[in-house]
Amino acid sequence: MRYLLATALLLALPVHAEDWAADLRKDAQAMHDDIASNHPGPVDPLNPGFAAKNDKGLALALQRAQTTTNYPGYFFALQAYAASFDDGHLSLVPADMAKEPKLDLQWPGFLTNFDTNDVQRVVTRAADAPVPNGARLIGCDGIDAATLAQRNVGTQFGRWSLHASRVMRGARLFVDAGNPWIQRPRRCTFDVNGSTRDVDLVWRPFTVPERELHLPAAWHRAAEPIGLTTLPDGTVWIALSDFDGDLDKPAAKALTPLIAQIAAQRNTILASPRVVLDLRGNNGGDSTWAIRVAQALWGKEAFEKVNVESTAVDWRASSGVADRLKGILAMYAAHPDTPMDDVTWIRKTLAGVNAAIAAHKPYFHDAWDPKPATPPPPPTHARIYMVTDAGCASACLDAADIYLALGAIHVGEETSADTLYMDVRTPVLPSGYGKLSVAMKVYRGRPRGNNVPLVPRYRYPGDVADTTTLEKWITEL
Repeated sequence: MRYLLATALLLALPVHAEDWAADLRKDAQAMHDDIASNHPGPVDPLNPGFAAKNDKGLALALQRAQTTTNYPGYFFALQAYAASFDDGHLSLVPADMAKEPKLDLQWPGFLTNFDTNDVQRVVTRAADAPVPNGARLIGCDGIDAATLAQRNVGTQFGRWSLHASRVMRGARLFVDAGNPWIQRPRRCTFDVNGSTRDVDLVWRPFTVPERELHLPAAWHRAAEPIGLTTLPDGTVWIALSDFDGDLDKPAAKALTPLIAQIAAQRNTILASPRVVLDLRGNNGGDSTWAIRVAQALWGKEAFEKVNVESTAVDWRASSGVADRLKGILAMYAAHPDTPMDDVTWIRKTLAGVNAAIAAHKPYFHDAWDPKPATPPPPPTHARIYMVTDAGCASACLDAADIYLALGAIHVGEETSADTLYMDVRTPVLPSGYGKLSVAMKVYRGRPRGNNVPLVPRYRYPGDVADTTTLEKWITEL
């Protein structure tokens, strides 16, 4: 009886409420300190304002902690802190989606996004939405559409100067996740077939079925399964939708046999009327995959002659970077299919970082002799096309640099862009709710500049996610 009474008393006790303000303070400080200790930016002589930007981001997060009372306040304060660096390799995501408190999403019955001309239009809607698809957003609450999107979305994700960032993130303008640091729109003006229409927004729950229907429609993006197919006209289509570097993940298990197939069938592939390297859906990962594809398709000798690399890399000399490199080395060593060159490179890099730490140097400077100017691409019978979408970043951009230097013809959408800070670690913040992405190295002398996108020679005028129509368009170029 005593046991039952004790149990009843325990059940009656109030559940501990998370102190989100305290979590924000400790995680913001940890984020600041990790960046200061492990990111190459704070000690980069070519970026003297980086440390001050880190300090400014911390100060704003701590200021917001004074009024933070819930998870959205915590999370969006840290997300804005990360976004302030305008760097796709410095970001914050939930550490564990299963642990993340659920956000109560709301919407007004429609979503907008940026079109190819940077005009915001309604792209998907519920049956009872007050505006039709195609309606142009003029502004809300006295704020023009471009400024509103930059204020409410750009400050949360950064790099808003890039067309690709606006395309990839623009649909979030009319999704309210409870972010207390922005003001959601109340009254908006649209151009509907040449007539102005004012709409008082009625925000309502954005249900799971509605999200599953409307979010993919707003963020329309294709990611064909990794592999090689031959179209009826003989075109060889090679889908490269993921460069994940984890050798235990599906991408690696698909890319390894694909690269072997390309190498074995190289002559047959190059005898086709055209070859398409499809990078749609590719967010990056490990650029080693891009190199191996290039070597298999164009040949190792041709690849060795192209000059797309930096002249040097500075790795931040820190314990965090050394620990991450140890983990990569262990993963490579555990897989018999890992090229020995990759294992040798990681061992050399880890040894260099450890030596720099011991010598109290900020960087391990890894330099190499620059290659001569890129020669004309090796002739092939097939015309080789490369398709990108707005999400192509990081290792996907590295791939694009290589394939363009080897003579590929760029088609599709303008890519995203990246800074010179690359290769990330992903430490979990002290509260356990947030996971940080922090670069480990900085490129020196990279031919493609800082946050510079790649613009296609032939920009696709339609929906780049429509594979069937895209295939037909390419065959007619």
